[in-house]
Amino acid sequence: MSGERTEDPTPLRRREARKKGQVAKSPEINSAVILLTAFGLFGVVGPHTYRVLSALMERSFTAISTDDLTFGTLQSSGLAVGAMAVGAIAPLVLCLMLAGVVANVAQVGLMFSQKAVVPDFTRVSPLTGFKRLFALRGLVDLLKSLLKVVIIGVVVYLTLKDNYSTIIVIGQMSLAAGVSKLAQIGITMGLRVATIMLAIAAADYLYQRWEFEKSLRMTKQEVRDEAKQHENPQLKSRIRARQRELAMSRMMAAIPEADVVITNPTHIAVALRYTRGEMQVPKVVAKGQRLIAEKIKEKARQHHVPQVENKPLARALFGTVEIGQEIPAELYQAVAEVLAFVYRLKSPAKQHRSIG
Repeated sequence: MSGERTEDPTPLRRREARKKGQVAKSPEINSAVILLTAFGLFGVVGPHTYRVLSALMERSFTAISTDDLTFGTLQSSGLAVGAMAVGAIAPLVLCLMLAGVVANVAQVGLMFSQKAVVPDFTRVSPLTGFKRLFALRGLVDLLKSLLKVVIIGVVVYLTLKDNYSTIIVIGQMSLAAGVSKLAQIGITMGLRVATIMLAIAAADYLYQRWEFEKSLRMTKQEVRDEAKQHENPQLKSRIRARQRELAMSRMMAAIPEADVVITNPTHIAVALRYTRGEMQVPKVVAKGQRLIAEKIKEKARQHHVPQVENKPLARALFGTVEIGQEIPAELYQAVAEVLAFVYRLKSPAKQHRSIG
């Protein structure tokens, strides 16, 4: 059926969708990459961060326990502690922000769309949300959420089970050793969860891309309409010029077979041909005005085609009959008289051509 979307989207359709902010994207990719980056960083810079935060707490308690505690010393101590906290946390935050940007750019490239940030109040409509809940997209999101809950639960359980013997003796360790062990278990657990979430996100991205491509598909009529609306003017002009050249070439090639050229005499020229037995009535095989009329007459002279001046008949034929068409009934008599006159002028070898 012509209304079915069976055609691949055109480059123009893709560009318009991108301008509207419509791209194949999975939010799960961003979440998984940020989570994986976070736990990876904790494993690398965790000890350093722990030492910085320990020093920060030690300095804070030391400042509070001094006898000369005043507003000024409290303020300067707070600023110093704040600077240490920012120095410890800022690199982690910046790395996580960079990971989110990289994950987003990897999916859709560099893009900014004003339409994408304009509020769409249909998204908060209860009816629209209810329809979306029971759509294929809603079902996929539900299954994806359930799968994540189950897998994360299994990973947490297995990780805790593997480290059960360590966990039950943490209470007997020193504070630093206990915190270190708990951090190691937490980082291991986080990396496993993040890796599995990344695999789920990759599958979700493939689904989002398939759904996006399906939404962009076009009907055959849409493809034709787009092609007409966005034709290259220069290419279209060249095609039309070429068509005119071909039509002129065919027209000039037909003049040597014409029986007569009826002229205005200088502004219009119309070439007629009639072959008894092949045609019921004469046909116009060439016509033109001004420069083209001069070319028709020159071609006729080269091939000894008779020319007859008849201003009313030339204007009537030029205005009412297209090339390749038969003359109308109201011009039969006038054309017959011209052809009869031409045949009388021709040699006896061409007397077989006559109008019945």
